[in-house]
Amino acid sequence: MAAPSGIGSRHAPALDLPGRFMALAMLALAVAALVSPWAYPLLPGGFYAPHLLAFVHLNTLGVIAAAVVGASYQLVPVVLQTPLASVRLGRVSFWLYLAGLCLFLPGIWATWRPGLAAGAALVFTALAVYLVVVAWTLCRAPRLDVVGWHIAVALAGLGGGIGAGLLLALNKGAGFLGAMTFRILAAHATLMLGGWVAVMLSGVAYRLVGMFTLSEDRLWHRIAWAELALEAGGAWLLAGGLLAGAGRGLLSVAALAIAGGQALFGAQLVHLYRVRRRRGFDVHIPYALVAGGAGFLAAALLAGGLLGGAAAGSRIWVAVGWLAIAGLALTAIQGFFYKIATFLVWLNRYAPLAGRRPVPRLEQMYGRRLARAGWALWTAGLTLSVLAIALASPPLSRLAGGAALAGLGCFLTNVARIASHWRPIASDFMHHAARGPHSGLGKEGHVS
Repeated sequence: MAAPSGIGSRHAPALDLPGRFMALAMLALAVAALVSPWAYPLLPGGFYAPHLLAFVHLNTLGVIAAAVVGASYQLVPVVLQTPLASVRLGRVSFWLYLAGLCLFLPGIWATWRPGLAAGAALVFTALAVYLVVVAWTLCRAPRLDVVGWHIAVALAGLGGGIGAGLLLALNKGAGFLGAMTFRILAAHATLMLGGWVAVMLSGVAYRLVGMFTLSEDRLWHRIAWAELALEAGGAWLLAGGLLAGAGRGLLSVAALAIAGGQALFGAQLVHLYRVRRRRGFDVHIPYALVAGGAGFLAAALLAGGLLGGAAAGSRIWVAVGWLAIAGLALTAIQGFFYKIATFLVWLNRYAPLAGRRPVPRLEQMYGRRLARAGWALWTAGLTLSVLAIALASPPLSRLAGGAALAGLGCFLTNVARIASHWRPIASDFMHHAARGPHSGLGKEGHVS
């Protein structure tokens, strides 16, 4: 397979498709940030309270899933060097997803069962359409490398998670699952976060980190394959064991496999950053390293809780879930959003002008100090939130929520700065025409 030329190659779809999902994710993240000081104190009580459950799904479906779907629509055709199978179906999936989310979240918040059921059906239908489009694109690819196989295996995890999620949504009013409800809920969370999101993020990270640090040819392929086997195999073994009521020994082995996969993922990131050819500071790396560390800690705590015989209502399970949601997924999304969004906006706004007039570098499109402050505050809030869960401390929870609000505020301010560069303006086209086709390269007319 030929090496990809960048995330905006000729195989990628029109930017409105990934842009819609990215915009939705950022809108949901802004809402989540605003309610964090009030939502974080609910974490020590467990994920079963309706208001906390709504907050969790605002993060998982509103932010994480929307961002992963949008990034996939942009990156999968580039990774596979194959056009997306159906851009039209991709756009249909967005409207289904948006409508479903607008019904599903109020349905959870207010225990409004018709809205909950209809919203869940629409959301999972949208995810099923996304799965079909990406799987269809995979089938058309000439062959798959290790990143392509991460995408394929992640889709299998999504398929299992969709099935379990639909059962749970239908069960909300009827209660036909009985004692199986908790097992299916645990399997659903495992497949969605461990089988889909974590595997997809790992594969995307290998491509993006390598691409933006000019170290893509230095990827440890055997380590990447081993990480995929441990990560996905552990997630499926854990989900299957939960459904089958397997003993703690088997479940612990599955959790340790996931932890091993996260450890290899972290080692790969450190390696790629160490051998990078672009030596400047890159904001996505600290976010990616924190995400990998949080994923490892979540899996290690899961194994420890299973081996120690922690009760079903133990706070350790809340810590595991929150580390996976906020620590792994939300952290990675913030870091990689800086790279994906700035590059796509640069392509749309400045690529036609490069070589004809000076244009900004990628890192000039957002505040670097603000990005570092956002990372530090977000990491502090994450650390405090886990401590608050462990100690059942309301003051620590409120402090964690405030730190998360401040960190996300920094990030979203930078998102607004990046978005301000989105649309070409008339003066650019006039300048472009006036300079003519043979003008020289601007001194900053390149991607950094």
